[in-house]
Amino acid sequence: MKKKYDIVSIGDCTIDAFLKVEEATVLNQKNGHKLLAFSFGDKIPYEELYLLPAGNCNNVAVGMARLGLKAAFYGSVGHDHNSHVILNNLHKEKVSTEFMSVQKGIQTNFHVVLWHGGERTILIKHQPYKYKLPKGIENTNWVYLSSIGPRGLTVQPPLVKMLKTHPEIKLAFNPGTFQLRLGRKKLMSLFKLTEIIFVNKEEAELLAGHDGNVLKMAQTIHRFGPNIVVITDGLKGSYALAEGKFYKCGVYPHIPYESTGAGDAFATGFTAAIMHGLPIMEAMRWGARNGASVATKVGPQAGLVHQNSMVRDLNAHKNFKAKLISSM
Repeated sequence: MKKKYDIVSIGDCTIDAFLKVEEATVLNQKNGHKLLAFSFGDKIPYEELYLLPAGNCNNVAVGMARLGLKAAFYGSVGHDHNSHVILNNLHKEKVSTEFMSVQKGIQTNFHVVLWHGGERTILIKHQPYKYKLPKGIENTNWVYLSSIGPRGLTVQPPLVKMLKTHPEIKLAFNPGTFQLRLGRKKLMSLFKLTEIIFVNKEEAELLAGHDGNVLKMAQTIHRFGPNIVVITDGLKGSYALAEGKFYKCGVYPHIPYESTGAGDAFATGFTAAIMHGLPIMEAMRWGARNGASVATKVGPQAGLVHQNSMVRDLNAHKNFKAKLISSM
């Protein structure tokens, strides 16, 4: 039976205020961490300001629609002006808002992105929404699950139940901060139902319980259940473990400007390629192209690639390829 949607994204959305600041200092700590420092008590001028719809699953839903897929989004917003900005943007991008939850007496999530030197530090707040999987959400071929507030963790048990009841639905999972804080034992029920998991290198180290060798981390995470394990490593590129083969892909040629949402864009491109029936190595190219494009614009959605542009750009860069590193 044909499903209504190709993919439904489940997670939080927000309005991001991008503040470009120059009068700041990056302090290098002995443990390798960096601190963004301002003069305490001063008035700090900023160079640019952008107010943009954002949120991992919001970004993914928009990206999927641009890549030719029927996308819907389940997220929560308040009953305020910012909710209209988010909903109107979804309508414009042809993303279904059938499952969106508008909750009165509460604000829409609002984050502040401190943008300095090509990197960003984000001040976040998740509003205390009430979460409940809406009826009909199983009418999809795929689910994409990512960052959600602490109260949103309550959707995990009913989601697991839904996926078990409908084994034809495939899950792409990019665990967010609060999901990772649960620990891998509490995420195991989801891992066992996951088709593709996306984590960056630091998140892979946390889940695997060891660091260093990317292949070994991917193998450990694969044993938890996901069929395809994707690990991104910033400007060093990405890795994928699937069907006993381990691949690496570099970064698509681009001039970075602002990197927020590049990881979401990579996951979108990769998953969309798999949904279109393309092989892993081509999916990595789609992911890399999408992530690089987003990093050349301000915010997580402006650079999301449309399907015709994706095909055209990759055809023009046939030398940009993923590589098979090893077979097991």
